[in-house]
Amino acid sequence: MGSSLSDPDIRLLKRIRTVSSLGILLDGYNLSVIAVALVPLTVQFRLGAAATGLLASAMLLGSIAGGLTAGILADRFGRKTLLIWDLIIFMIFSLASAFLFSYIWLVLARFIVGLAVGADYAISPTYLAEFAPRQTRGYQLGYVWLAWSVGAVLSFGLGAAIVGWMPPQLSWRVLFALALIPAAIGLLMRRQLPESPHWLKYGTKKKADHPTKVSSRVTGLGRAWLLSLVPWFLMDFSTYGLGLLLPLLLKSNGLTSSTGAILGTGLAALFGGLGSVWAMFQLDRRGRIALQVRGFLWSGIGLWILAIMLWVDFKVFAVLLGGLMIVNLLNGTGPGTTCGIIPAEVFPTPMRATALGVSTAVSRVGAIAGVFLLGFIEVRFGLGGVLATTGVAAVLGSFLSWVWRIEPNQSALPDIQGEAAALIVHSDIEKK
Repeated sequence: MGSSLSDPDIRLLKRIRTVSSLGILLDGYNLSVIAVALVPLTVQFRLGAAATGLLASAMLLGSIAGGLTAGILADRFGRKTLLIWDLIIFMIFSLASAFLFSYIWLVLARFIVGLAVGADYAISPTYLAEFAPRQTRGYQLGYVWLAWSVGAVLSFGLGAAIVGWMPPQLSWRVLFALALIPAAIGLLMRRQLPESPHWLKYGTKKKADHPTKVSSRVTGLGRAWLLSLVPWFLMDFSTYGLGLLLPLLLKSNGLTSSTGAILGTGLAALFGGLGSVWAMFQLDRRGRIALQVRGFLWSGIGLWILAIMLWVDFKVFAVLLGGLMIVNLLNGTGPGTTCGIIPAEVFPTPMRATALGVSTAVSRVGAIAGVFLLGFIEVRFGLGGVLATTGVAAVLGSFLSWVWRIEPNQSALPDIQGEAAALIVHSDIEKK
């Protein structure tokens, strides 16, 4: 698409952006709502630490399989087909989650919900990127990732109200079932959308028509993989690991009620969303890498400051919660928005969804590692140890994002490997 869009093109772009955003909103809601649901679930099922960790990680495990599988299938069979089927699977097993009475079956159902969510991570940003004009592509994709924060805030806001109002054995079921509403809307809208023109022209089935004899060394795709995988792994390690445990951690560090702990976590997520709003309007001006490097760095420093405050026994709860809000704000201005955008822009069309799916899967490995490792660290070293560890991950993410930087801002979306190579070369020239 060119720099100017006709009214029909603008309407189509807005529909695609809305549909893509609904999928990511569902991810933000579902991956956050489990942190809320764990409060009544641990009581009803009498869950120990290991069982709690498994249930918290079930969706993350599913999203690994979903991202890997759906990315490959979307590159092979097209974006639209997978966009429809992942929501159908999501709706079936979200509904099942709300009616199960067995812990094991609940873990399995949440795993399959995660599979559908991981699939959407691989496909939705890819689909939108292939319709968005390069001049505003950062804004369009930033809008999608803002939807994650909206879903997270919704989960904590609804969760605080429902957990505080309903009996424990009913509250978590209602929270799981509510995800069906945006999913149903998204499914109806997706059925009416066209296939991606980039995929129709350059997708896997057409790859023979556009041969490329460029080695992986020349294309620089190795660096594109490193930039896409490692910072996102580190970001999810710190944000998911801390976020999924935060209601329980807040309850054990100053808040006496479950509702208060959930609201505190929701406030922190809200500030992350505010950071994403700011980033959305800066992506096409400042680029992806500058925002990612600075967001990682400042959030890491903020986490270290909070850890030091706890270690010197400065446990003023309002200060702790306020600090977490600021850290989430800083993360939202950078990696919380950019990590999911870069893989959709630096790989050629025949492997774009696969690359985003693999990136999603690796990021979720980081999230799972965060849930278990940070849970262990909290037992040994307290919340201060958790904050210090996540700070290390954030600062490392900043450094590696700078070392491996590739800036896709204002560049045409690469359709073939030669164009991806040119993007790498251009980034190298900008370094000098």
